[in-house]
Amino acid sequence: MRSVLQSTAFRRVAFVSVAFCAAAFVLFAFIYWQTAVFETRRIERLVEHQAASIAAEPGEQALWTVNTSIARDLHRVTFAALFDPVGTAVAGNLRTMPEGLPLNGRAYRLDPAELDPPRPEEETVFAVGRLLADGRILVVGRNVDQLSQLRSIVERALQLGLIPALVLGLGFGVLVGHRTNQRIKAVQTVLERVRRGQLAERLPVRDSRSDFDQLAIGVNHMLSELERLLHELDDIGNNIAHDLRTPLARLRAQLERARRVSNTREELAEAVDQALLGLDQTVEITTALLRIARIDHAQRGASFASLDLPELAREVLELYAPIAEAKGIDVRAALAPVPAVYGDRALLLEVVANLMDNAVKFTPAGGHVRLALLDTAAGPMVEVADTGPGIAPEHRAEVFTRFQRLDRSREGYGLGLSLVQAIVRAHNFSIAISGAPGQGCIVRLLCTPPDSAAPAPVAAPTAAAVTAAPAAAASRVQTA
Repeated sequence: MRSVLQSTAFRRVAFVSVAFCAAAFVLFAFIYWQTAVFETRRIERLVEHQAASIAAEPGEQALWTVNTSIARDLHRVTFAALFDPVGTAVAGNLRTMPEGLPLNGRAYRLDPAELDPPRPEEETVFAVGRLLADGRILVVGRNVDQLSQLRSIVERALQLGLIPALVLGLGFGVLVGHRTNQRIKAVQTVLERVRRGQLAERLPVRDSRSDFDQLAIGVNHMLSELERLLHELDDIGNNIAHDLRTPLARLRAQLERARRVSNTREELAEAVDQALLGLDQTVEITTALLRIARIDHAQRGASFASLDLPELAREVLELYAPIAEAKGIDVRAALAPVPAVYGDRALLLEVVANLMDNAVKFTPAGGHVRLALLDTAAGPMVEVADTGPGIAPEHRAEVFTRFQRLDRSREGYGLGLSLVQAIVRAHNFSIAISGAPGQGCIVRLLCTPPDSAAPAPVAAPTAAAVTAAPAAAASRVQTA
């Protein structure tokens, strides 16, 4: 119970309940005040009218009216009296003139204790004094029992309404706090299991659209991405061990052989050069991995700006057209005017260059490579198509995996398309691969316009989206 009472849900419900009761109390007080004012004015007008009516009657008729009004007052709320000019009671139920009562025909509140006979102190009394034409004095008054009754009604309504409402609100707060605590405990249990390494655990989600469920869905997506990244990290470690073991073993064997066999300075220098080449290869791998990690974890900064895709594409064409020509490959371009996109120019240039490099590298002589810019409804699109071997649909997601090479006989470390994927994800773009295996490959990079690409965090790409990341990978059956 202590944890329930200290929960945020209970505190909020309790605060709302107390605020509601306070507002209702103020409302009741306002109603009572307005009603009391109205009733008071009504009684004042009634007493003034009654005094004026009696004063307008002849002498004996006025005396009869005073006695009759008292006799008919079964609730004993009215008092009336006639006094002679010297203040002696002539008729009515008052023995003496009220002191200080003006004789102007207007109603005034009197102290009940000053009346003769005195009235209870809790009564509210209004009286009117008038000087008649014959010199006599008329006093007509009335106590206001209705106001006391109204106050009792309001107090009873507060007791019967607000107090149960407050108790009900606090009880509801306890129930909500208990249910919230149960969900929080379930979340804490799942998070504790995740902390202990059970990455497959997920937060419970009900079939509702509550804020708690939306938060749980978001956390589950984060846990799924965390699980994916950790599994990928394990795979990377295994792949690094596998891919580096061979060159390092070869390097060690070369050094041992150089130490045993090298008889001249030239032979030793050649062995050292071979060893340095092997070390350079390992440095290239680690540098590429670090670069991918920096792009994966970097946030958008000052390097992101509006850029012109046609200019970027022409720069890539100028770089790879001579390479393709030397290899006997026809390079074609179809650069339609497209809107500007928001991103890092250097990184996007690297993406398009990587795709073109893959397409040129894995397209046989006599084939062709096409670089196109398309203005689609979803945004500008970069399309790289080739007549290379293509990628089978079941392998299109694999080409974005680090150290993954579909064709082990080819050179490369399998990191180029992983770098492409990281850059595409950092820009919140999408990439997809299509084409029939053996008949070429088409890689499409969809760039969102500046307004939709503004600083939104990038979610992990799905397997289908990732499939397109290597425009080059499509061209070549291996991830460069």
